[in-house]
Amino acid sequence: MIRSRRLRSLVALLAVFLPGPLRRFVHTRLLGYRLHPTASIGHALIDVDVLEMGQGARIGHLVILRGCEEVRLGDWSIIQMLVWINSVRADKGYFRDVERRPALIMGHKALITMLHFIDACDLVELEDFASLAGFGSLVQTHAVDLKSLKQDCAPVRISESSLVASRSTLLPGAIVPSCSIVAAGSVVNGKLVGHQLFGGVPARPLRETDLTWGYFNRPRDGAPGAW
Repeated sequence: MIRSRRLRSLVALLAVFLPGPLRRFVHTRLLGYRLHPTASIGHALIDVDVLEMGQGARIGHLVILRGCEEVRLGDWSIIQMLVWINSVRADKGYFRDVERRPALIMGHKALITMLHFIDACDLVELEDFASLAGFGSLVQTHAVDLKSLKQDCAPVRISESSLVASRSTLLPGAIVPSCSIVAAGSVVNGKLVGHQLFGGVPARPLRETDLTWGYFNRPRDGAPGAW
């Protein structure tokens, strides 16, 4: 396995243009990524320290996934095409005196659809069945602390069986609770509470979700189908 970070980045870039079997060889043998035999990576730039992909997990074409120290995709989790996930490793010297985990963790059947931007300078977590859906959303884990004039970080979590709709913004420290929906165009700037439909700027509870809906009761076994 290649150890030099600069050489790893070059090899990761070259792998984008290789056919599937050669691309998999580069990812597993040269970069040391751990991919289930049924997991797949499209023509995507994957330049991270650790990558683990479970059964049926998939990364689509034209994804940029770089700078993370750790990326884990659970069984049947999916990152669709044209998603940009960017991070800054802890050894770069940014965010001094801030404890952070530059990582993306996706649970069982978690989903990121296309055309999203994710800043993973701190942990971004999608729990089991969680979805960053639609298109054009921003997940942001770092921002300037205007009081101290320093960059600060906080993790973001989309909890189990929740959905964040198009063009939403999740700011540092955002937590979407389980079995909840964030309406399109909303801004989440902290911890939300309850099984609710949230919407607005900033997002606030609009009404309770119905826990009998099919979205909140999907089967754990087998491929995800539409989701």
